[in-house]
Amino acid sequence: MRIFGESASRLAEAGIDPAALAEIEDAVARSGGLPDGPRADVHAHLGQDRDGHALAAEDLVGDMDRWGFGLAAVFALNDAGARGDFAEANALVRASAARCAPRLVPFCRVDPNAGWESAIDRAESGGARGLKLHPVAQRFAPDADAVIDCVGRATAIGWPVLIHAGFGARALAAPLAHLADAVPGACLILAHGARGDARAVRDALGGHPGVWFDTSLAVLADLVELPPERLVFGSDRPYGDYATGLQLVGCAARIAGWSPSQIEAVMYGNFATLVGA
Repeated sequence: MRIFGESASRLAEAGIDPAALAEIEDAVARSGGLPDGPRADVHAHLGQDRDGHALAAEDLVGDMDRWGFGLAAVFALNDAGARGDFAEANALVRASAARCAPRLVPFCRVDPNAGWESAIDRAESGGARGLKLHPVAQRFAPDADAVIDCVGRATAIGWPVLIHAGFGARALAAPLAHLADAVPGACLILAHGARGDARAVRDALGGHPGVWFDTSLAVLADLVELPPERLVFGSDRPYGDYATGLQLVGCAARIAGWSPSQIEAVMYGNFATLVGA
């Protein structure tokens, strides 16, 4: 069992009582007050990151079981490989999803400046159902020509595109608006509630029919201001954890006065619409 995303054995090695911390974790999750119902996670990673973070599919599914999540979209951590095209990391994600079917929905992670065409072709034939882009980690502008081409290809095959829009991000509203206009049919999921430039992005794109925001590691005040019809629950495992993610969304629901049907949309319905679950 993992507690706040960490294994009990690792916590014990650090001198932390896992049982005591598990009680705190349960209390944190309950404080959100979310009702029972179907749950899906649009933002989880598998594999090994350059910074040492790692998560295996079986550990993620164990977390999902504990917190009542039936489905999760999964994609590679920041491990582009020798060629920079995420070939090995994407293959691991697809194999993990197949092994844990139907719980994990594989996305394809690419660098728009490094062989994305062949990466998407391989992923599509292997059953992937979405695209992940990280402008900060891979150092590209969200409105670059290569990104527009890449998002256009994903859109043509019916994939949603999840874009990092959080920590380390620059001004986002103008480039993301340009991307949305350049690929009119795109379904863009802005990670972390677009906390890198939240107010400007909300003003520019909050009502755009092709733009959603995931809740992972977002700011509570930002989520309260966003329409629940455009929010999708995300955990950011292994960086985030389910207990605090549930608390965040539960608090936003209570403060903003979301209806039961709006809560269901954030926790599952919007995911199902975007991913075809």
